[in-house]
Amino acid sequence: MPLKQLIEAQARWARRRWPGHTGARAPSLEANLLVRLSRNVRCQFERGSGGELGSATKPGKMASLRSSSALSYNVFAPWIGRDLEPLGRALGIELADQTLEFERQFPHGLTSTPPNIDVALDNQQPRPLAIECKFTEPYGTKRAHPPLHDKYFEDRRHRWTDVGLPKCQTLARRLGRGVTFHRLGAGQLLKHLLGLAWTTRKSPRLLYLFYDSGCAEADEHDRELARFQGLLDPNIDFRILSYQRLFSDLRSGSEPMRGYHSYLQRRYLNSRDDG
Repeated sequence: MPLKQLIEAQARWARRRWPGHTGARAPSLEANLLVRLSRNVRCQFERGSGGELGSATKPGKMASLRSSSALSYNVFAPWIGRDLEPLGRALGIELADQTLEFERQFPHGLTSTPPNIDVALDNQQPRPLAIECKFTEPYGTKRAHPPLHDKYFEDRRHRWTDVGLPKCQTLARRLGRGVTFHRLGAGQLLKHLLGLAWTTRKSPRLLYLFYDSGCAEADEHDRELARFQGLLDPNIDFRILSYQRLFSDLRSGSEPMRGYHSYLQRRYLNSRDDG
């Protein structure tokens, strides 16, 4: 569905949950989440630079009904402290440990703040699994993404090549200067790959998890994803998964908490077909 309908579907869900509700935000941050923020997870979001939780004077992004961080939190947070094997199986990945973090930053060799990874698994392993999560971001009217900031190329540095990613280096240099993406944040993904490789000195593992709106814009997004994947170094473990496929596979396994499957179904899937 187009972006407008996707936003309207979340608004209908909100009215069913909170009769009389209006506006683009939940009544509160906590109301937008399936489980309460633990002290540890709250600290993880506070350490991040995305402003997800907000402040006393400014509301956080995570309270928005269309928040991608709220979606990823509602999917992953209930698994904290539980056996992650069913989650790993649904993701199509064999997990080696039971660690799950939000908003982790992987230093990338620059003095500036590295981007936030939405979800990180296997954090005690040589090659952690980073997950970049998208909800409505790829949809709607989009301009071509701009080139990467000049700081990534200062002093003629070849930052991606230095960590074993020469094809990424070529793409980073050409991005917005001959190679363009409208719906896929290719620059953000390249920064994540740089941070993972620079921090671990290993070939990166990155999963791109997105909401498939099922419209023509989603088809364009799919084509850009395939093009991006084809431009990456072969040693990168880059995977693509839709939330719809993940939800389907999760339903075949055990729930991390009672009501988990039904909440995700009602909020993010049934709403697609409501009148």
